[in-house]
Amino acid sequence: MSVDDLQVAIKAVIRASEIILETFGNPTGIEYKSRVDVVTATDKKCEEEIVHILRSETPDYGIVGEEGTNIPGEKVWIVDPLDGTTNFSHSYPFCGPSIGLCEGNTILVGALADPLSNELFFASKNQGSYMNDLYNEGEPTKLQVTKTSELHKSLFSSGFPHNKESQRFKNMIERFIRLEYESHSIRKTGSAALSLAYVAAGRIESYVASGQYSWDMAGGALLVEEAGGKITNFEGEPYTMETREWLVTNGVIHDKMVELLKL
Repeated sequence: MSVDDLQVAIKAVIRASEIILETFGNPTGIEYKSRVDVVTATDKKCEEEIVHILRSETPDYGIVGEEGTNIPGEKVWIVDPLDGTTNFSHSYPFCGPSIGLCEGNTILVGALADPLSNELFFASKNQGSYMNDLYNEGEPTKLQVTKTSELHKSLFSSGFPHNKESQRFKNMIERFIRLEYESHSIRKTGSAALSLAYVAAGRIESYVASGQYSWDMAGGALLVEEAGGKITNFEGEPYTMETREWLVTNGVIHDKMVELLKL
């Protein structure tokens, strides 16, 4: 019996969202992986529940999770159980689960949510990108990136590496100053997944991130591409699941952004 991979991803995202809603405002089990990279009991519980659903529904697929799950497979679920953990740990309401299904560097399915805003985002390759209420009960809205072509009219979001002593972090500081100067304005939201969803939904024109991992990006990257946007590394080259510097735009401003990011 065939399984609808997108519906499996949505089911897992909804379950993780329920856990986030149950625990938001009362984070427990806070630990630090590094000076600023935090994990909570909710991250671990969300990954546990997501993995249970994915293994039950798609036992032949692999799984890579931010909190340590590593199961090989030809098709691999890439899971961020709670993207925006720093936000969550401070009760800052901008976070949620993100799941992508990849075959090599091709993303087949993406689903993520902002449970605190009652929003669910999802996409399948060549099938478009959509937004709905958290339980996907309403009529989905098809997503489309903006057609804004001027940087000074564009709203950006950015993400930084956790290691503030790294050269990558220092380079991103220099780029951030340029982005702020050239754009309408720039936001540092604390969630890669939701920033990607916002590009897809036409709420912002670009997300520029350094230091992000595959689990930060896999769920939302397909949303952007299916909504008409473009994603590369900072040099304008095709991304892979190993890419650590990501340029995400509405497509129209992409070449200008590549030039802007050159050091």
